[in-house]
Amino acid sequence: MPETNLDSLLGRRRTLLDDIAAIGDLRPGSLKARFRKCGKPNCHCAADDHPGHGPQWSVSRVVQGKMHSRAVPPWALAEARRQVEECHRLRRLTAELIEVSGAICERRVAERRPAESGKRGRPRTRSGPNSGPNSSA
Repeated sequence: MPETNLDSLLGRRRTLLDDIAAIGDLRPGSLKARFRKCGKPNCHCAADDHPGHGPQWSVSRVVQGKMHSRAVPPWALAEARRQVEECHRLRRLTAELIEVSGAICERRVAERRPAESGKRGRPRTRSGPNSGPNSSA
């Protein structure tokens, strides 16, 4: 992420959070068009140069290492396409939000850095069994 000031980073984070809040229905996976041959020797799909019947649409995704597919009827194709895209959009926005939040944290640390002269950071405190007010050390 290019170097930028804290106010612009905070503004970008607010915009990303607003965009995430406006996300619609999500459908994880990828939309796939499939063509298949029916196996009837006299059907037009039996020709070598014919792709087969279709397209038949499905949404596919991997769940616990296994591929799962759900058929999408033709009348629901546009809606499924929007839902899949919204899921991809959420992933992009989330990745950018994480990047911007990291830059905000780094910027805040840099702005609070103590002067470079003398001691750095917080003073050391004693810890352990002999460090409390009741210790006899």
